[in-house]
Amino acid sequence: MKDRSTVAGVALPSGEPITLEATLRQKRLALGLISGCHVLNHLQYSITSVIFPVMMKELGFGLVGLGFISALSSFVGQGLQVIYGFLSSFFKRTTMLAVGNCVVGVTAMSQFFVSSYPQLVAARVAIDAGSSPQHPLGSSILSRYYPQSRGWALTFHHSAGSFGSFIGPAAASLALFYFSWQTAFVIFGILSLFMGLTLFAIKDHAGAADEKFGARSKAQAGFDAYLQCLKNRNIVLTSLVLMVGAAGRGTGVNMTYLVPFFMQKFGVSASAGGLILTLMQAAGLVGPLAIAWYSDRTGRRRGITQLTLLLSALMTVWLVQHPSLSFFFYLNLILYGAVVQARGSLTQTMIGDYATPELTDAAFSIYYFVGFISGPVWTLIIGYVMEHHGFTPAFYIAAITYIAGMVLLKFVKEDPKLPRV
Repeated sequence: MKDRSTVAGVALPSGEPITLEATLRQKRLALGLISGCHVLNHLQYSITSVIFPVMMKELGFGLVGLGFISALSSFVGQGLQVIYGFLSSFFKRTTMLAVGNCVVGVTAMSQFFVSSYPQLVAARVAIDAGSSPQHPLGSSILSRYYPQSRGWALTFHHSAGSFGSFIGPAAASLALFYFSWQTAFVIFGILSLFMGLTLFAIKDHAGAADEKFGARSKAQAGFDAYLQCLKNRNIVLTSLVLMVGAAGRGTGVNMTYLVPFFMQKFGVSASAGGLILTLMQAAGLVGPLAIAWYSDRTGRRRGITQLTLLLSALMTVWLVQHPSLSFFFYLNLILYGAVVQARGSLTQTMIGDYATPELTDAAFSIYYFVGFISGPVWTLIIGYVMEHHGFTPAFYIAAITYIAGMVLLKFVKEDPKLPRV
């Protein structure tokens, strides 16, 4: 690993590491605004579960078309996450994050004029492309602002996205009660545009020394940062831990299949199944925050992450054993939501721990690309198993994926003396 006084292999004239001196007010402003944008990014996704069914007949597309929109936009948005470690050598992180959220807002409002299926596909792809900087750059910025409480700060940001997914369907239902779907998109788009503009008020962490390098040096520095991250066993393995897990990304398997599982297993209606899912989502907001707070106090993130993976496997297997909606089912569901959602926040905190400051952008870009690009794949695999073999084998496969994550973590070397600064 290169010394901290270099920027991806390019020595800084000062010989000192890039640091950020920020007041408590500046830290809170950054955390609040970046997390607020994360809420709206996920809300823009989750409102479609209510709005798209209203649009399907009018625009003439069915379930296959719906699946194509979801898959294509997800692959574009998640695939683009890998480039921001390189682009941060040329542009300010806060500027890219602000522009991306503004693109989300403007494109969301433009859906007012959508009159055909291809236009809708183009708009959704643009929205996911605009939201692509949120994870890698938002996490990179907050990792620098909160070096001593990185786990809590990154989990707060992570939970903000989950909160957006949590309130999205209800917000969309309320909007459609009073307005058309076109007007609903404009309302939610205005919110994203406003929040995107506020990000210009956040101080970037870019060092003044960065401006002294030419374009070629910056490009070389960007590529070197990726190479150094790919040579770092801890960064690669931690990214793979997120990749191999079937659920726990805030979207995908849980959001797609749990309600149908509740309906078939317990004979409840879709609305009742949605209420049960809400309980799991609520646990996924609170549980990871508490676990991250504890990991900040102990510094033993690898062991805590392994424990949450073991509990994720056990809770997943237990979930299909209940014959009725008993007290133990609800206890199981709450624990499931808490530990499954914790994997993402813990692993991204580990990335922040293992990456030196000059590698943080590239490290988070690789992490989110590797970890999230597998989400649609797991959704398809689990869906295939459920359709052809039933829910129980599919849940068992999901449980095995968490055990695989535990095995990968065995090869991660956590330095107990690693400073949290």
